[in-house]
Amino acid sequence: MDGTTERHDPALGVTFARLAGEPLWNRLLDEGRTRRHRAGETLLRQGDTGTHVLALVAGVVKVIRVERDGRVRLLAFRGAGDVVGEAAVLEEGERRLASVTAIVDVTVVVVEERRFRGFVERCGLSPVLTRHALTRLRQSDRARGGCCSRERVAQALLALAEAAYGGGTGGSPTGGGRAGGGAYLSVTRAELAQYLGASRNTVSAALREIGDRVVGAERGGVVVHDLNALRAVAAVTDGPYTDA
Repeated sequence: MDGTTERHDPALGVTFARLAGEPLWNRLLDEGRTRRHRAGETLLRQGDTGTHVLALVAGVVKVIRVERDGRVRLLAFRGAGDVVGEAAVLEEGERRLASVTAIVDVTVVVVEERRFRGFVERCGLSPVLTRHALTRLRQSDRARGGCCSRERVAQALLALAEAAYGGGTGGSPTGGGRAGGGAYLSVTRAELAQYLGASRNTVSAALREIGDRVVGAERGGVVVHDLNALRAVAAVTDGPYTDA
């Protein structure tokens, strides 16, 4: 990194690549093999033994945990430049505490357990991983703080759409696997509500206020039809957010 302040969005937080630096991030990618997943696919499963880490190259995933009482909790979103699954491989034989599912098509690099642990040891990255875990906790707390307005819902959806499909200025995003176009995100209203610390009804009301010409909710996901209009609702006019 060149020491300048990097812009990033509040829904995805500070990435591992930003904390470790681009040279080390690129070296980590050289440690594994590339794999691609479609939206809705589960990349890592809760309860499985940790055998590898995923470095996210493109796309966005959601981290979900099923509690003992059966409740399903959305813990976080992660995007390009981040790693997932590292907690279960740093100690041999540990099991995964959450599942990771793609909300759009994603590209990852699979780094096997021994290679990742060796890489962390050689590069002295334990403090970086600790700092990364702490920033994730702080970011999660911020996401759930404050009232849930249509602006906050718009900000979260905009951050996810831009991270998943690019932050261009075009008003009508294309792709996402929908015949009518738009940026499809495999994120339900209930999951958005959990992430923002709000009720599902509150999120549904916010989506209605935003309008279905801008964002369309459907079973199993959300489609962003107009990025410029969504930026206007989110009170953002010049691209991705900066996390203060």
